[in-house]
Amino acid sequence: MPRFASFASRLVTFLLALMLPVLGGIFYFVSQNNARYTEQTINSYLDLGARAFDATQAEQSQTLRAILSSLTLDFGFRAAFGTRDPATVFDAALNVLERSLGSVDMLLIADLQGRVIIDTNLLGMESLEGKWLDLLDSADRSDDGLAETVLLINDEPFEVMAVPLYLPRQVAWILGGYRIDQPFLEAVKSITLSDVSVLSLRPDAPPRMIASTLAAENWPLLTAQVSDERVNGAAPWRIVLATEEYGTLPRRLAGSPGGEQLVALIQRSYSENMELEQQFQGLLVQFYLLILVASLLAVIWLARSISNPLTRLAGLVRQIEKGDYARTVSIDARDELGQLADSVNSMARGLAEKERVRDLLGKVVSPQIAEELLRSPVELGGEERVVTVMFVDIKGFTAFCEGRQPQEVLAGLNHYLSHITDIVEAHKGVVDKVNGDAVMALFGAPITHLDDAVNAARAAIRISHTVASLGAADAARQRVRLEACVGLHTGLVVAGNLGSLSRLNYSVIGDSVNLASRLESLTRLYQVSCIVSEQTRDSAPGFVYRELDLVRVFGRQEAVRIFELVGEDTDITPQMRDGIAAFEDFLVSYRAGQWPEALQILDGLVADGYSDGLYRLYRDRIVQFQANPPPADWGGIHTLDKK
Repeated sequence: MPRFASFASRLVTFLLALMLPVLGGIFYFVSQNNARYTEQTINSYLDLGARAFDATQAEQSQTLRAILSSLTLDFGFRAAFGTRDPATVFDAALNVLERSLGSVDMLLIADLQGRVIIDTNLLGMESLEGKWLDLLDSADRSDDGLAETVLLINDEPFEVMAVPLYLPRQVAWILGGYRIDQPFLEAVKSITLSDVSVLSLRPDAPPRMIASTLAAENWPLLTAQVSDERVNGAAPWRIVLATEEYGTLPRRLAGSPGGEQLVALIQRSYSENMELEQQFQGLLVQFYLLILVASLLAVIWLARSISNPLTRLAGLVRQIEKGDYARTVSIDARDELGQLADSVNSMARGLAEKERVRDLLGKVVSPQIAEELLRSPVELGGEERVVTVMFVDIKGFTAFCEGRQPQEVLAGLNHYLSHITDIVEAHKGVVDKVNGDAVMALFGAPITHLDDAVNAARAAIRISHTVASLGAADAARQRVRLEACVGLHTGLVVAGNLGSLSRLNYSVIGDSVNLASRLESLTRLYQVSCIVSEQTRDSAPGFVYRELDLVRVFGRQEAVRIFELVGEDTDITPQMRDGIAAFEDFLVSYRAGQWPEALQILDGLVADGYSDGLYRLYRDRIVQFQANPPPADWGGIHTLDKK
């Protein structure tokens, strides 16, 4: 056998050629990303530490501000200050320090000229100078009279705040502060697990460590790596202390570049993250070796488990290629090969039905009709079914088309027909055909439901409302109002395939279809949106109907009682019910030939606010009957001599 001729050898070679560079590339990519992630993690820890330092400083400042502000309002302290007795004021100030529970470490009181009145820390200052006076100037210029800064007091950094004392005019300044010392830095470290150091930088002297959470032996190493350029930059940098490498982020507390500065340095060790990175890389190498060994063993088994089923499938496909669709292959597997075998078997069955399905799908227009035809033989003929047939026409569409381009007319028509079709299908109906602006829909064929008549009635109401709403919008823009005219009849039809063997059309035929079409035409005569037959009314309870007439439509000898579908029972108001009841009384008088009584009821309906075109129709009829009475066997039937 030639070299690499077998499927297994080619698969092993391909696997090694693919996996070695891929695994190497993945290892390099992961290592680079781990290093980048470590750097980003340390920087995020440093940023968190800086935020914690700022937050702790802000919290201490807020506490200091609250204590000093309360001191200016304290009655005892104000009374003590009013005595002008230094000892009394000193005792009152010490009392404030004791009550602050360590939140205030120093307290000074100075007059408006900066002379020190009370010095609880015995700093020996008789008057404020330099940055102390700058602090008072800042407070004096501020809106709330407060200001704070960081000052070195006996080589210790203090956050110092100045607040005015009013009695009731300002009589003095109260200056309080807290140390930024080792306990303060330890509090920050307890939050973020990052070390914090505070240094003093002077142009004429090397950096001096004031306080730090680092081990004391690292202090000289840290100060030796601090410079003005690094401190005044916003970016973190790396420093090496003893055997560990730290990321360092500066935070300037006071001073200005080139002069004396107080700087806080946030440090985070790389040791923990780098150890995890090295451990991960070691595990990654071991995992890659395990993958290679397992893959080589698995690929040999895989090659054999694939080649045999593929050989059998190839033989079946060759038979299908020859037109033999009867054979199948059985592969006892639940993986893709088993699915492939099932697919090939299904393909063989599908090819046998391909022509039938292709012809069928070209002859239907509705998914429901397609499903019905797939379940039954495709042949001419049909079956009798009770179906609710709906005809919908768009009233006013002829006027809408006048003066418009064909493309504009087509777009407008499709807009309305799309809404009508969606409503029909949403109520389990099927659009049988579309003829211009008219739609014929079926409820009960090809699929029968228990509530087909109810679905048809609901669809009719929804179509009337939707077309009216769309028509109102069009009328506002185009001065043409479109409305829906709907006819419904429930009756026996023949449903099935019509046409010829070469061209089929699933539809329904029968007298019920013709009657539904006539009812839709009558909507214009009776000035209503939807007319239903008595059979539909009886088959669709839960709605309110108004009887319109007893008519003999064109082409039929039997009279039909027709009704207006007013709406669902829950949507009808008491006023509407009263109007429907009054019209029923009118029909009784009308059919009995009691013309004065009938006219009186019509006049009452109009007086009650009803201005229905239906009433005008009947008034005209009565006027004609008064002049030319109907025959004795009239029976209240109105005969139509045209469609």
